[in-house]
Amino acid sequence: MAETENREALREELRSWGETQRAQAANRDRLVLACLESGLFTKEEIHALTGLGRTTIDRIEKSKHRDADR
Repeated sequence: MAETENREALREELRSWGETQRAQAANRDRLVLACLESGLFTKEEIHALTGLGRTTIDRIEKSKHRDADR
């Protein structure tokens, strides 16, 4: 019984963590796009300030164009 309760508690904690991560990633993407679209920041500056990989920044930028085509 205790094992089942522990599993459910851990499952809920993991689900909550995943939900938080998805929300933070969406906010990150929004902010990176705003910086790129403003023309005030280069990809290199965003990389230096955030530690995001350049390929991640490219993926975020491309996702905007992909969403616009839908």
